[in-house]
Amino acid sequence: MDAWLVDLDAAGTARLPDHRPGGLTAREARRVAACANREAARRLLGTGRVVRHLLAGWLGTAPAEVRIARGPTGKPYLPDHPERHVSWSRSDGLLLLCAAADGPIGADVEVVRPLRSALDVLSVVVPDLPPQAVPESFFPAWTLLEAAVKATGQGLAEGAGSVRLSFAPGGAVGLRGIAGHPPGAWHARTTVLPAARASSAAVASFVSPAALPPVAVRRWPGADGAGTGERAGGPQPHL
Repeated sequence: MDAWLVDLDAAGTARLPDHRPGGLTAREARRVAACANREAARRLLGTGRVVRHLLAGWLGTAPAEVRIARGPTGKPYLPDHPERHVSWSRSDGLLLLCAAADGPIGADVEVVRPLRSALDVLSVVVPDLPPQAVPESFFPAWTLLEAAVKATGQGLAEGAGSVRLSFAPGGAVGLRGIAGHPPGAWHARTTVLPAARASSAAVASFVSPAALPPVAVRRWPGADGAGTGERAGGPQPHL
């Protein structure tokens, strides 16, 4: 599995050409039009350019030849490479892109920030929160939920209720399983990544049917405009 953490506000991102054949799709155009402001629209457009650029290098092809399609729930896939799997997530100005050749993958990232009523928000998608759930549980739990439903292709609205999480004291959260799948069918890893800029950190989660060793997350662009390596993983974090 390969993963990249991208600063969408970096100059190197803005300089990438747009290689989408035929320009924006109708879905992309609708999403850009729905953006609340110019910055959000710029980041959304930048996401498309970066994803195509990085996947081209991963696939060994030209960016213009990377075709990306979406399933009924919005899950992205590569119609010309059905054996390859991709997932990505944006939070603030960060993009997390993940690509795998050994089975479906789900990835999610959230920039850590103050949240009012974090447990009230979480309880909407995780009913009957246990006493061990604390406000610090929010970002690990939320990213695990998102990564899990992306991996299965269900989407949050339909699939959140099937994801079983375990809550430990101190805010650590784990994936117990996904309803309708055998025990141990899915593996998860959650980690804290220093943000690409400023002082905030980001929580990232990955879910896959394959066992997940520590994930090497490469920053893009690096100081020289290329990706730089950073190993993420280890025990699930106590935030």
